[in-house]
Amino acid sequence: MVRLLDGLVAWLMRPRVRRIRRWSFVLTLPLALIVAHVFGIEQGALVVALRALLWGAVAVAAWRMAGERGEVLRDLLMHPRARAVARAELDVLTALPRLLASRAARRAQPGTTYHRGTFGVALGLAFTPVVVTEAVAMHLLLHGTLIAWLLDALHAYALIWLWGFALGPRAFAHRVGARAAVLRNGPMYRVQVPLAAIAGATARRERVGGDARLVERDGAVLLAARGRVDVWLELTEPVRVQRPFREPLTTRRLAIASDEPDVLVEQLVGGAALPHRGRARPVTLPVLDAAGVLRDAMQPA
Repeated sequence: MVRLLDGLVAWLMRPRVRRIRRWSFVLTLPLALIVAHVFGIEQGALVVALRALLWGAVAVAAWRMAGERGEVLRDLLMHPRARAVARAELDVLTALPRLLASRAARRAQPGTTYHRGTFGVALGLAFTPVVVTEAVAMHLLLHGTLIAWLLDALHAYALIWLWGFALGPRAFAHRVGARAAVLRNGPMYRVQVPLAAIAGATARRERVGGDARLVERDGAVLLAARGRVDVWLELTEPVRVQRPFREPLTTRRLAIASDEPDVLVEQLVGGAALPHRGRARPVTLPVLDAAGVLRDAMQPA
């Protein structure tokens, strides 16, 4: 049975088959419409319900499976590019409540922040009056019609997205656990590194040219904050760096930013996170963490 499954996965991972397999999810809606037309709307709705149950089952299985098998299962849910966009969108939209909940709980894990020198607050304050003014002007010009309210909703969404992206480095700090570390660069870039796979960690600041947050250099992936990286990791096994709109990158050399690089190196090499300071987490953070689990089930690191 295992050999048969491995053979099926190998066939599905072939380049030509893979291109077709990644679009298999688009068959659900047409199939439901056909069933609804032939047998009635109840059966069509049943197909959609069964597909939703399939999504849940596949998401759980994909979360527990790694490698090519997990990749095959995740393609049943959504195209990889769409998964990457959905994951980044969810992170941006939850950045503000996550940041507020973290500040309310006074969580602080030394070495995990990297927002020093960034200007997210200034960026948000600079563009917020522009978005609000445009929203008010459009609402008045359209005399409060339905289109005006729809545009108001779009402007509200733009404000949430603006502040979520601007404050992303503050909301999504690195996390170091007992077995793995989740290293971030704002809401867009994420990599999960098993602590056992870290062959070496060095605190060394290096400037990165331009405003790019992800740079590939000599086989290494640099996740830069404010044009800098501070900690360099050498890994014994490749890790996947998630990024929006494109396929994940695989690397054995990783560089990230940190406001306290020496402390972060100590945590990564020591194999255990330092305890959090402050009160217990409020209810909001577990809810947001559950949303993160759903995001990772769509495309785990």
